[in-house]
Amino acid sequence: MKVLILGSTGLLGQALVQEAIKRKCEVIGAARTRADLCFDVAEKQALEQQITSVNPDVVINTVAIVSLDFCETNPDRAYLINSRPSGIIARLGRQMGFQSIQISTDHYFTGDKDTQHSESSPVSLLNEYARTKYAAEALTLSYANSLVLRTNIVGFRGKTSEKTFVEWIVDNLANSTPMTLFDDFFTSSIDVCQFSRSCFDLIEKKTIGVLNLASREVVSKKRFIESLASQLGYEPQAYAIGSIRDMPGVWRAESIGLDVRKAENILGYRLPTQAQVTRNLVQQYKERIK
Repeated sequence: MKVLILGSTGLLGQALVQEAIKRKCEVIGAARTRADLCFDVAEKQALEQQITSVNPDVVINTVAIVSLDFCETNPDRAYLINSRPSGIIARLGRQMGFQSIQISTDHYFTGDKDTQHSESSPVSLLNEYARTKYAAEALTLSYANSLVLRTNIVGFRGKTSEKTFVEWIVDNLANSTPMTLFDDFFTSSIDVCQFSRSCFDLIEKKTIGVLNLASREVVSKKRFIESLASQLGYEPQAYAIGSIRDMPGVWRAESIGLDVRKAENILGYRLPTQAQVTRNLVQQYKERIK
C-alpha cells in the first residue's frame, strides 16, 4: 500500500509515518521542508502535480493551521490551508480512486461540560478555525471513498521552538513553573501513537464517513495535567484554578469531548481511557530521553 502523508513533519505526521513503516507500507511524506516532497498545500498546482505523480493508494491530510488567533486574523490563509486542499484532494480522488483521510478537530461543541458528543451532534462554529475545519469536512465528504477523523491529539514532536501542549506541560513541571489549570475545559485527548495505530486499522477496514477517534473518557484540562504530573513523578509546585472564559482572544469551544463507541465497534477494541493515555505519554517521554 502506497501512502502519501501531507504534513509529515508535524506532531501527527511523524507518528503516522512511523506507523506506516511498521506496517511495511510504501510511505511518502510531504511538507514545506524536510520531507520526501517539499511544497505548500496552499499552492493548488503543486498539490495537484504531487498527488498525481505519486499515484497513492491512500492520502492522509494532516495539514492545518491550528492557532485560533492566527485563523481569526488571517481567514483567507486559514481557508487556503485548512479547507481548500480538501476539495482538491476530493476531486483527484474521484479521478484516481485513492482512499482519502482527513484529520479534523473536536472544536465544535460548547456549553455542556463533559458531554460525549457523537458524530451526529449539532455543532457550534465559534471561530474561523472551527469554520475552516468544518468546511474541510464537507469538501472531503464530497468524495465517497473518504474518512473524516475528529480527534484531539497529544504527544511529543521534539521541536524546541514550537512545543506541543504536552511538551509545554512537562517543561513547566520540570522547572516548577506556575500554571493556570482549567477545570471548565473538557476534552477526550488521545496520544498520537495510539491514534496512528487506530487510524491505520480503520484504513485497512476501508472505513468511510465521519468518525470520532479519541479517548473513551472526557476529563478537564486540570485533571489531565494532574494525572500526567502524577505519573511523571511531579507535583505541580504552584498553580491556580482558572476558567477558559477568562482567556483573552478568540472565543473557543470548551466542551469538546467525543463519543467513540462507533469507532470502537468498527475497530473491535476499546480506545484508551485518559489514565491509559497519560501512561502512554509517560512511556513515550521516557523512550525519548534515553
